[in-house]
Amino acid sequence: MRPGYLYIVTLALAIFCSGCASMSGYQQASAQHYAYASGKKPATPAEWHALITDFERIIETDAQGEFADDAHYAIASAYVWCINAGDVEAPQQAIAALQKLANDYPDSPYVPNAHYWQGRCYAHFDDEYQAMTQYQLVMNRYADADVAEEAQLGLARVYAKQGYATRAESLYENLVASAKKPEIVAAASEEIQALKKNAPTAQKAKATTESIVKKNVPKLRKVVPETLTRDLGLTAKTIVIDAGHGGKDPGALGEGERKEKVVVLSIAKKLRAKLVAKGYKVLLTREDNTFIPLKGRTQFATQNRADLFISIHANANQNSKAKGIETYYLDVASTDKASEGIAARENADSGYSIQELNPLLEGLVQESKSADSQRLATHVQKELIKATDAADRGVKHARFVVLIGTNVPAILIETGFISNPTEGKNLTADVYQQKIARGIALGIDKFLGKTPGEPLAAQDRL
Repeated sequence: MRPGYLYIVTLALAIFCSGCASMSGYQQASAQHYAYASGKKPATPAEWHALITDFERIIETDAQGEFADDAHYAIASAYVWCINAGDVEAPQQAIAALQKLANDYPDSPYVPNAHYWQGRCYAHFDDEYQAMTQYQLVMNRYADADVAEEAQLGLARVYAKQGYATRAESLYENLVASAKKPEIVAAASEEIQALKKNAPTAQKAKATTESIVKKNVPKLRKVVPETLTRDLGLTAKTIVIDAGHGGKDPGALGEGERKEKVVVLSIAKKLRAKLVAKGYKVLLTREDNTFIPLKGRTQFATQNRADLFISIHANANQNSKAKGIETYYLDVASTDKASEGIAARENADSGYSIQELNPLLEGLVQESKSADSQRLATHVQKELIKATDAADRGVKHARFVVLIGTNVPAILIETGFISNPTEGKNLTADVYQQKIARGIALGIDKFLGKTPGEPLAAQDRL
């Protein structure tokens, strides 16, 4: 395995041991663990398994103790080291242990490491999709984690291996320019040069980078997880719902006192109730009639480590007969002139300067969230039409500023035309708002694989 492999695990173990050495009955096991991992006393798979048994016995005495997650992380890392020692069963055991750590101790500081090392294990299996999912989880949820740069490097390698040279180069270049760890910079520099040098054909680039990435890595058989949404951590922990407009910005207007800002806040709260009942953590960008610039809405999602971003709006048109629901995802190009016009209206008072917005747009096409956002939009649109029996205006894409600043799957829903007398009346009715909320919630469930359907993205995600 690569030199960085030893460095990262040894660093984690050093932190682990320093925190656990004072625990009664634990000092000997943690010291032995460090001795094996640091190379002071090379261990066989049998010795690693014996140490795992010691940690399991310690956990049995106090499964919810202060250092229980430390012990689970020690077990997981021991299995990872068994891979290096040639144990062919260790990869599957390592993944199971890492999943257990992330699932049973969601607040543990080791969770980012658990996802990263799952990615490494899946990469060793040549299971690129699952490896990519784990790396993206680290980058999206734990951008400040110690292993975030390693996750970005891992994702670049997966893209390169699959032949997506442009995306790989983008990640490599970002690491060369901004990574803080010199070994990450060195690895990214070497691999991007090899990728560019051998780029006459996608196949050559793929083969060359694959040989670099898999150097000194043993061939291991694949492991198929029992449940993708649980085993891969695809269950969204936090969903941010953005009720459009508010305060000084009424949004679209309909007959009488109908205002978009009032309608969408009511729908957002109903959607929150349904998602909370399903077990999600849900946050609203606004709880009342408050004006929030578009930039502040996506910043809120980022600060709260949102896994999904749902922006809710109501449409308007000079033609009072215009009707129906449409769901948008972000793209540089708009589906049509109408979509471009809607985006321009919704983008007013974004809070972004031109200098800030241009880099975001330039990198838009390469954002890995794009395919997932399109798939999320497709599921939500389909379920909304089923729930409401409204006119289906389809899934579209446009340059919505409120979707640009997020680094997770994000969509904008135009729930209907408040300017249409009949549809506007429906949008203000509690029963109809409940139907809209139910449709969105079910679409999210299907996107995440909680009902029959494809979780996140599949092999055609790129």
